[in-house]
Formats: sequence, C-alpha cells, structure tokens
Amino acid sequence: MSRSAAQQLGDIVLASVVLIAGWHVLSLLVGARVLPGPLDTAARLVLAFGQPGFIEDLAATARAYVIALAIAMGGGVALGLLFGGWRAVGETFEPAMHILVSVPKVALYPIILLLFGLGDPAKIAFGVLHGLPTVVIITAGAIRSLRPIYRKAARSMRLSPRNYALHVLMPAVAPEIVASFRICFAFTLLGILVGEMFASAHGLGRLLMASIGVDDMPTVMAIIVLLFLFAGAGSSTLLALVRHLRR
Repeated sequence: MSRSAAQQLGDIVLASVVLIAGWHVLSLLVGARVLPGPLDTAARLVLAFGQPGFIEDLAATARAYVIALAIAMGGGVALGLLFGGWRAVGETFEPAMHILVSVPKVALYPIILLLFGLGDPAKIAFGVLHGLPTVVIITAGAIRSLRPIYRKAARSMRLSPRNYALHVLMPAVAPEIVASFRICFAFTLLGILVGEMFASAHGLGRLLMASIGVDDMPTVMAIIVLLFLFAGAGSSTLLALVRHLRR
C-alpha cells in the first residue's frame, strides 16, 4: 500500500470514529427513543437481515435501482455524445436537461404515475429522471471541450468514425463520464427511494415510511445506515476509478 493510500485510509478511519462517537454522544443527549445509538442500530440491522420481509423489500429496491441506474448511465452517455457531437441537436434539447436538474422532481411524480401507473415502472422512471440529466450534461460538456488536436490526429491517421469513437473519443472523455456516474449513482438511488415512499407496495422507501409512521426509530436508523454505507462505498469506488483514469 502506497503512502497516499495509507493516509487516505487513515483519514477515513479517523472520520468514521469521530462520526460514530458524535452519534453516540448525541444519542445520549436526546435519548435512544429519539435517536438510537450505534450499537442499537447495528443490532437492529443484523436482526433485519434475518427477516424475510426486509429481504424482500431490499431485493425490490435493488432490482429497481439496478435497472434505473443502467438506463440512466447508458442513456445519459448516449444522449450526451449525441448532444455534444451534434451541435444543432444539443442546442435544441440540452436546455431541457438543465431544466430537469433544477426542477424539484417530486412535482413531476404525479405525471410519472399517470404515465406508468403504480409499481416498479413508476419508481424506475423516477430514478432515471433523477440520474440521467446530469450524465447527459457532463458528457456533452466533455465532448464539446475536447481539444481539437484529437480530431486532427484522428484525421491524420485516417481513423474510421468507429475507431475514432472507441480509441480516441471515449478514452479522452472517460474521466468526466465516470465522474458523472458518481452523481448519477446517488441521485438514482434517491429517486428510487422517493418513488417507493410515495406509491409502492415493496421496497426500502416504503419500509422507511412505514417505520416512521409507527415510530420505529431503530428500523429507520438501520435503513439510513445501510443506504449511507452503500452510497459511500459506491461513490468511493467511482472516485478511485476517476483518479486512475486521470493519471
């Protein structure tokens, strides 16, 4: 392990210890009924994994999330390449992506329900709505900011459009695309959870709202911690990939 990697690991461990200690102190101050402590939350999380209902909700969220993330990432890159490479199309349709980023997505959920009805299609569409615009905008911006030397080199080597895209264009913009995936990773998860909170028979979002309704704070904290760990692990992995691509 290199010195920088060891230092980063040490920083993560130190930050985690400080966060857990602060959590424990705050739990003592406000009471375990309002904010369960780290040990109580960990015990509830372990217990939850032994319950079939929790596993079903977790599987429902994971299934919808994987589908939505694949659509948001793949569709976002495809549209970003189109908008960035074809100026007229980008000027016409890219402003709509900026509007989607700025508009609160909750306001659009009734339209999603009207189009897709209740169930997985609606929450998948809502997840895509959260994650896709950012990927489109960042990918299109990376294409437009590409230095002209890349195109000149491709023409001088007489590369076909396919070889230019595979061997020049994609490697050049890969760091920006992967960086957009970090944002998409979190936003898509947020969209899925919000969709489950509003109208879903299964999923962690539904379980979270049900637990809040019956004042089951240990379950609420267990779900929050699980989502935090998952999002943190995914973001850290993509960040490491970005740094590797930019070397």
